[in-house]
Amino acid sequence: VIGPPAQKNIPDVMRYEPGFSVDLLADLALPIGEYDNDQPLNIGQNRWYGRIGAPMIMQIGAWVPGRRTTLELLPAVWIFGNNNDYVGQTLKTDPLFQLDAHLTRDFTEHVWGALDASWYNGGKATIDGVSGDKRNDVAFGLTLGYRINDNLNLTASYKSTVNDSAPSAMQMDSFMVTLVFGWHPLIEGSRRLKGE
Repeated sequence: VIGPPAQKNIPDVMRYEPGFSVDLLADLALPIGEYDNDQPLNIGQNRWYGRIGAPMIMQIGAWVPGRRTTLELLPAVWIFGNNNDYVGQTLKTDPLFQLDAHLTRDFTEHVWGALDASWYNGGKATIDGVSGDKRNDVAFGLTLGYRINDNLNLTASYKSTVNDSAPSAMQMDSFMVTLVFGWHPLIEGSRRLKGE
């Protein structure tokens, strides 16, 4: 929506300076998986749900590999359809507001880290007119990333809730490892220019 022009060739990549950008994010999950209406917990949710967000990235300082710093924000809203067969009842969920923040920093050309924070608010569930509590969860964490090569990245992150002392509060510690492979003609072209 806002930001630098698209990178269409190798000179564009060489001159790339992200500055400040705002993008549009849209997710939609459809109820096409397996669902057992006799069980309250299922892999499938028997309803559609989706998210609309506006990811923002702000470059801080020079855009030099090994010294890059960014501030990333993701405000989003999750919207849920009804599950009309939740153990023979109707499950409704209010919209859920999400705000994620990441302060990232390159340590070397291949290693980077981030301080992470997230806040989820809303999402009150109602089953046949009986309402539960809305979410109000705050979590902090750390992420470490390693660029194995131009196509392969490995990240490990840990996050924990901090406002979880109330008996009804969600208590969560999560650890996630991600391996991402990406390919693009511009990346392959730049590798050929480097003689790799």
